[in-house]
Amino acid sequence: MSMKERLFSAVGICAGLFIGTMAQARTSSGVLFTGNVYMYNTTEEHTPGSKVDTKSSIYDLKLGYLNGDGLYLGGLYTLRNHDSGSTSEDGKALGLSLGYIGANSFFIKGHYIVSADKGNYKEGSGYQVDLGYITNITGSFLVGVELTYRSIEYKKNDSISGFDKMKKEELFPMLTVGLLF
Repeated sequence: MSMKERLFSAVGICAGLFIGTMAQARTSSGVLFTGNVYMYNTTEEHTPGSKVDTKSSIYDLKLGYLNGDGLYLGGLYTLRNHDSGSTSEDGKALGLSLGYIGANSFFIKGHYIVSADKGNYKEGSGYQVDLGYITNITGSFLVGVELTYRSIEYKKNDSISGFDKMKKEELFPMLTVGLLF
């Protein structure tokens, strides 16, 4: 099953969950700040040979306004790092967000990524879609999980002669913590 097929399956399942949410009124509103994290670490040991540790991490920071009907408007700032033995690559992206958080705590958010870079890849743009669940733990503190699909196309890489473009698509789960002011 391809990444796009998995994403469409997840969207279909979540769409069914959202249908009941649309008719319910939401009472919470205010400024919503969330932080998301994805981490993936592996170790490969070759006998005879070497040992390679690989660490990948993605951090999303989202700040926006949630109105009483569940409409979310805001922004996205994301940081990433990939370290594989002797090579390391950092990246960041900035985007605008629109979403809906239902009264039953399920949500969908879309992000237009205005600017992105990853290592030597520059001038990136694209989109991200988040499907998930977030709930109030105590006071204004929230926790949740989400499934994120991200597609970014980079148009510049000065280290590769004749470079035209590179597109990166990702599908990964993220943990969420947040505050509603």
